[in-house]
Amino acid sequence: MGTMSKSEKEHNRINDEFDMIQEENRDFDISSHLAKVDDLPDLGQIELYDYDSDLTVVAQKGLEVIESLVDLYLSEFGDLKNHPYIRNKVKEDAMVYAETLFLSKMTRKNFLTQLRQIDNGDNSARMHEVINQTIREVRENSKFSSSQRTELEQYYKTFREDLSEVASTMKKDGGSNSGGDDGTIVDSKKLNDLISEAMKKKKS
Repeated sequence: MGTMSKSEKEHNRINDEFDMIQEENRDFDISSHLAKVDDLPDLGQIELYDYDSDLTVVAQKGLEVIESLVDLYLSEFGDLKNHPYIRNKVKEDAMVYAETLFLSKMTRKNFLTQLRQIDNGDNSARMHEVINQTIREVRENSKFSSSQRTELEQYYKTFREDLSEVASTMKKDGGSNSGGDDGTIVDSKKLNDLISEAMKKKKS
C-alpha cells in the first residue's frame, strides 16, 4: 500500500512547481515594473470631506437665525425667550432650518464636483444633463430656504401680536398680571398664562 493516490501525486507536483517558481524569482525586483510617481498624472491631494464640521457650522447658523428672530419679535416680553416652551421651539426651528442650509451646501458641493469633472474632460451629453439638473436643485433649495425663513419670521411675528393682545387683556382685567413699570411680564406663572392664551389664539 506504499503507492500514492492520484490526488497526493497532484499535490506534490504543485508543491514542486511552486518551489521552482520561488527559486527562479528570488532576485525579482517588483519596483522596476511599477510606475514611478513622476509618470503618474497629478491627481491632486485627496482629502476626506469633513461633513461633521459642516453640520456643526449649519447648526450654529440655524440657531443664530432663530435666536435673532426671537430677540427681534419677543424681546419686549422680558424673560420670555428663556421660557422652556420658547427654548424648545427655538431648538426645533433651528434644527429644521439647519437641515435646509446643509442640503443647500451639499448641493453646491455636488455642483462644483460636477463642474470639475467637465474641466477634467468629461464632456458627455449625460454630464451636461446632470449639471442642468443640479442647477435646478440649487435654485429650488435657494427658494425653499428663503420661503422657510419667511414662514419662521411670520410665525414669530404673529406670535408676538397674539402675546401683545393677551398681555393687554391681562392688564385690563386688573393690572395684577403685569410686571414692573415698563409693563413687561416677568413672573413665570404669568409667562405660562401668557403663552397658553396666545397658543389658544393661534389655534383658533
